[in-house]
Amino acid sequence: MIEVRRYGASDADVWNNFVAESKNGTFLLDRGYMDYHSNRFVDYSLMFYDWDELIAVLPANSADGLLVSHGGLTYGGLIYSSKFKTVDALDVFTALRKHLLLEGFERVIYKPSPWFYHDVPAEEDLYALFRFGGRLVGRDVASVIDFNFVLPMMNLRRRQVTK
Repeated sequence: MIEVRRYGASDADVWNNFVAESKNGTFLLDRGYMDYHSNRFVDYSLMFYDWDELIAVLPANSADGLLVSHGGLTYGGLIYSSKFKTVDALDVFTALRKHLLLEGFERVIYKPSPWFYHDVPAEEDLYALFRFGGRLVGRDVASVIDFNFVLPMMNLRRRQVTK
């Protein structure tokens, strides 16, 4: 049974330690960074527990019946532990849905963390969104440059460089 708890300032150390050890957390999701936006957004970050074990966190804010993951950040989405599985994602989204309905939320804008920031490939949340009928309404462009991979140079370009 998944328990949903709203984040409070006293949870900062637990949150930060969890994000640091997660498969898909980044420095943007550290409370020290996130709380920089605290004067512009009503924080509604959530923590998900399975039998008192923290298994996921959701950086989020609320605005007029809307939950956004997180309006002050480029991305948010569920951040989960290294033991998190697909079935856990389904359970978390079931609990999230019930919680948000009870709290009067009408819609959710979910911005997942890009896969290339993950320490371990993790897209269980995207599968759960698909299973729950989530709708893609936008997509941001993201590019990554791997400096360890040297692109092969075309012959014509090589000749031009030689000239």
